[in-house]
Amino acid sequence: MRDGVAHALDWWTIIFNPSFPYRLTHVLLASGLTASSLIAGISAYRIVRGDNKKAPRLALKTAVFVAALLVPLQIFVGDLHGLNTLEHQPQKIAAMEGIWETQKAVPMLMFAVPDEENRTNHFELAIPNLTSIILTHDPGGEVQGLNDFIGEHPPMAPVFYGFRIMVGIGMLMLVIAWLTSFKLIRNKHLSKSILYSLIGMTFSGSIATLAGWYVTEIGRQPYLVSGLLKTSDAVTDIAPENVMFTFILYLSVYVALLITYLHTLFLMARRAVEIEEIQPEERLQQNKFHKPNITDGATL
Repeated sequence: MRDGVAHALDWWTIIFNPSFPYRLTHVLLASGLTASSLIAGISAYRIVRGDNKKAPRLALKTAVFVAALLVPLQIFVGDLHGLNTLEHQPQKIAAMEGIWETQKAVPMLMFAVPDEENRTNHFELAIPNLTSIILTHDPGGEVQGLNDFIGEHPPMAPVFYGFRIMVGIGMLMLVIAWLTSFKLIRNKHLSKSILYSLIGMTFSGSIATLAGWYVTEIGRQPYLVSGLLKTSDAVTDIAPENVMFTFILYLSVYVALLITYLHTLFLMARRAVEIEEIQPEERLQQNKFHKPNITDGATL
């Protein structure tokens, strides 16, 4: 920092920072799962609508098998990423896990309602010692709480809930992908319930990825660069109204693109079914008015 301005001294160190290999691998796997859930969901939608062609069934099978492979890899990489974050950003881990006080034998909070004002949680549902086991590989391991970082930690609620949305969707993807893969390997017919489950998970990868980025970006606060540059020190001097106008403009464009994208996806899926239904009638009409000749073999 020079006169309040951040200057890059070593781009290699900046890019290949301690979280780089874990974060890159994590986001690439997340992208693969996002694509897999989308393809599986749209393919299941086509099958439910009556598309009996080979293409949607092959696409569904490929997407489900890829997801069944990537989810366990994502869980493994996520664990490594969490251990790296514990070393370099312990306050983010404390917010993710809902830990206020430094303690040993920390339980895993499946659900809770964080109370920022009183610095406590309400309605906790926990599994004893599990957080210590995951983060320290010791049932009695110690994990720092947010109260060790007064004024230097992110808001707990969005990080806490965002992390649970990401992990919860990931676990649901694992169950559905493995169950569907088992059915496909056994050459069993996919029931309507499984197909509708795949349809319901169409955008699960996108939601989980977005939740993960909320955890990452909110979890780094109050810093833009951990330990070096605070967000408050990098705030622009542009008028707030101009920032809000730009934000609303970007948001409007993305919402419009998202609506158009979803409409196009499902329109194309429905059209594929309609074409399948129309083609046999067209072939019947063509055969009706077709006059056989000697090359057809029909006169023989």
